[in-house]
Amino acid sequence: MNDDTRKLLKVFGVAVTDSEAEVERLAGIAAQLSASSSKEEIAKLLKDGSDLCQELTTRWLEITQRVFAIQNRLQQQLAEAGARLQGTN
Repeated sequence: MNDDTRKLLKVFGVAVTDSEAEVERLAGIAAQLSASSSKEEIAKLLKDGSDLCQELTTRWLEITQRVFAIQNRLQQQLAEAGARLQGTN
């Protein structure tokens, strides 16, 4: 496995693990909101939740792009091999 791939997977794994704890924290805050909660409290919760989702999406896209790149390389190599074999017949 490529070192860059290992690093991406590690960063992704840490982001997912950290997000689980953060989701629990944010859910606890959300459960305590009431009609008397301040706009600032609500806005902070919304921003923190949005930032968390954005971070996870970014990490997920990095992994997805890596997988697509790996698959694309293989498909190109297979197509080239197939073309060479067709040329020898």
